[in-house]
Amino acid sequence: MIRTLWYFLIVAVLATLAAAIAGLPGDIVATIGDTQIALSVATAFGLIALLIGIAIFAERVITFLVRGPGNVASFWQSRREVRGYEALSRGLLAVASGDGATATRYADKAQKLLDQPAMTLLLSAQAAKLTGDEAASGRAFKAMLAAPETHGLALKGLFEHAMASGDYELARVQAARALDVAPATPWAFEGKFAIEARAGAFDAALETLDKALGQGLLERADARRRRAVLLTGLAQQEAARIAEPTGPRDEEDLGTDDGASVQEIRAGALRHAIEARDLAPDLVPAAALAAQLVHEDGRTRRAQKIIEDAWSRSPHPDLATVFLDLFPADAADKRFKRAEALAARSPDNVESNVLVARAAIGARRFDDAKARLVAYAEPFPSRRICLLMAEIAEGMGDMGATREWLSRSVRAPADAQWVADGYRTATWQPVVPVTGAFDALEWRAPTDAMVASRSSSTEEAMAHAAQAVVLPVPVSPSTAPSSGGPRDVTPVTPQAKTTPAAPAQVDLATPVTPVMAAPVMPDVARATRAPAPAPALDDIHDEIDFMPPRPDDPGPDAFDDDEDRRASW
Repeated sequence: MIRTLWYFLIVAVLATLAAAIAGLPGDIVATIGDTQIALSVATAFGLIALLIGIAIFAERVITFLVRGPGNVASFWQSRREVRGYEALSRGLLAVASGDGATATRYADKAQKLLDQPAMTLLLSAQAAKLTGDEAASGRAFKAMLAAPETHGLALKGLFEHAMASGDYELARVQAARALDVAPATPWAFEGKFAIEARAGAFDAALETLDKALGQGLLERADARRRRAVLLTGLAQQEAARIAEPTGPRDEEDLGTDDGASVQEIRAGALRHAIEARDLAPDLVPAAALAAQLVHEDGRTRRAQKIIEDAWSRSPHPDLATVFLDLFPADAADKRFKRAEALAARSPDNVESNVLVARAAIGARRFDDAKARLVAYAEPFPSRRICLLMAEIAEGMGDMGATREWLSRSVRAPADAQWVADGYRTATWQPVVPVTGAFDALEWRAPTDAMVASRSSSTEEAMAHAAQAVVLPVPVSPSTAPSSGGPRDVTPVTPQAKTTPAAPAQVDLATPVTPVMAAPVMPDVARATRAPAPAPALDDIHDEIDFMPPRPDDPGPDAFDDDEDRRASW
């Protein structure tokens, strides 16, 4: 509406000017040589306007003729770009949907139509990954390294390519290059950290962690936990290093690679373990290792304090093992009292009762040990509870109960272990060996473990003994007693096979008189016969063909017979 008003306004102004010029009196005379040309004012202005229009038209024609070929080329180029970007967008959609063949087709089309190597190479690399062509994907990512805008993206692609092919060292190098270019790159930090931790290079992983914390890539709580796990793994390496028989055995031995003595290695392991325990007080392996190293350093009371603090947070068998070894010179009763004092810090936990039971068994206080474990003995005791109950029964002289508990331990549920991703182990590790996951092991009962638990020699022997049982005596159907009567357990003797008699000749002229079948009378003499007495089982060994040898039994002597061997049990 406003444009229309402006149009009419302009036309009105021009019409007014034209009318004003047409109404002007006089003529315009132009003298050219001897010729005079006289024109009215209106005619002169009209001629001037016509000449201006002809000039503008001529300029437009000349411009079109000069720039025409370029404009035509630009038109076709823009049309080509439109088709190329359309192919690029469709290729990206195919990559997002997982259609590798379609993505490859559109990537080739976009590469022909567009002069955008960064985008087309990215699409080609992603399409090659979807189709499983790792070589083509690697070539595409290497070509992307030349462009500064795609340098970081190319390093990430090469990192993922190296990880997929199992070349972890090359993947670590690519992640390190990415961190050099952009230190605040999250994927580069996580990749480099995971590879270094998986390789056991905990010193390098600690340096990477410190740089990431400085760049703000981690929360401080997460960084403290990771540092504690790394320090615990480093302390384990150092402790194992001085415990190896081939390692340095005294402080003067400097035959290691870095020239460190046993004292220096032990001091480093102790320092790392204590720092890890301070950073993560709930990390049980750090507390157990710190207590052990402090005890070896001669500070037993300090080691006891570390275990007591850790036990208050999370009782664990590793802590119990270290605690029972702190005072080897103490009497068994005194060790029992110490165990009771430690268990009082977490009295309702099963590990506290197991600790006291172990100490009570060592002190031969079997009643106290049984009282601690009776609540966990039924209805589904774990394998460790069964073995402890068997040890208690053996100490109390009840060999029948001992064999029963050993037999139950064969099929008892497994005890809690360090479990992660279907893998279980009795020893904590910073990294899961199968998957490479960092700090993923959890202490719980395994459900779908990959590593089968090993059974002891006693369990294997009892498993074989459980198969040697006497089958029940078969009962004859014809001698089965009526309800409420005594059962006859006489074995059935097989009857001889009889040959059927030939059919008799029948006279068809003689009428046949139906004959009632006489009822079958039971064999009164057989039914009233007294059942044979079952053999008396004076001993459990009459049911089992053999008894398994004890794990510490060297076997019977040459002159021992079977009765002497059974009497030993």
